[in-house]
Amino acid sequence: MSHDPQQPADLSGNAREPYRLNPIVLRHQEESRRWIARAADAVAACRAIVLGAGACEEIPLAELVARFGLVTLNDVELAPLERAVARLDTQGREKIDLQVADLTGTAQPLLEKIGNALQTAADPGSASERMAEIVASQAAGGLLLAGKYDLVVASCVLSQLHVGLAHQAADLFAIRFPGKLEQLRGAECWTTALYRLARRIEARFIDDLIGLVADGGLIYLSESVQMCYVERTPSGPWQTKGTYRMLRSTDLSDYVDGRFSIAQRGRWEWVVSPPAEAGQTGRLYDVQALVLRVSRV
Repeated sequence: MSHDPQQPADLSGNAREPYRLNPIVLRHQEESRRWIARAADAVAACRAIVLGAGACEEIPLAELVARFGLVTLNDVELAPLERAVARLDTQGREKIDLQVADLTGTAQPLLEKIGNALQTAADPGSASERMAEIVASQAAGGLLLAGKYDLVVASCVLSQLHVGLAHQAADLFAIRFPGKLEQLRGAECWTTALYRLARRIEARFIDDLIGLVADGGLIYLSESVQMCYVERTPSGPWQTKGTYRMLRSTDLSDYVDGRFSIAQRGRWEWVVSPPAEAGQTGRLYDVQALVLRVSRV
């Protein structure tokens, strides 16, 4: 999971000493699947959609297919969706609808503008400024999906909506100015423009979720709101210098306004590449989950 994090916040209250914690049990997939399956059992068994599904590693896909008449899987790439569907039996595959689409509606037009601007940019500095201007002027696009669903699943998608755009824009810059990528990454105008675009995209995404929910339906929204790099100490415990914020807030419920009501809340840790030996580094995410109802007026 890549993002443009904020400066690390010292968890220990002492900037000279790392914060220590006991090793965390790997349970992200189990918790995620359990919460999604619970939400599925609480709605009509007609249609479900999984946004940014990828390979469905934390999605109880077999259970969803058994429960619903149709399950739509969305991702910006087809290959991971095909890997997910390959795990189902023939009967299950017949109930799957694949939708390959960018959830933001933003990346392609922005990348075209950035590519054109880079062709005429004289130097890395002016290129960074022009790229920032393009991103700053871009409104957040809407979902390129339609329909009504009894269950809408958005699992750890919110913080990732702008990441593909950021990486592809950086790739275009690196092609135009080989060896100068750090100048783009260090340009305050660029990082600020990306940060603000990410916030606009997140807000629009939350707005668009409402339009996907059928009457009586539920939204499962989860996110890794903050993360930290962890190392194993010689004595066994892990240590970290602090956390990075992944969203505009470290509380996922801050994205929920009066248009929603919170039916359930969950929270757990997600460890990626847990350090097995002293000196090894892994990533620890704080995952929060909300099961939401849409308040119809």
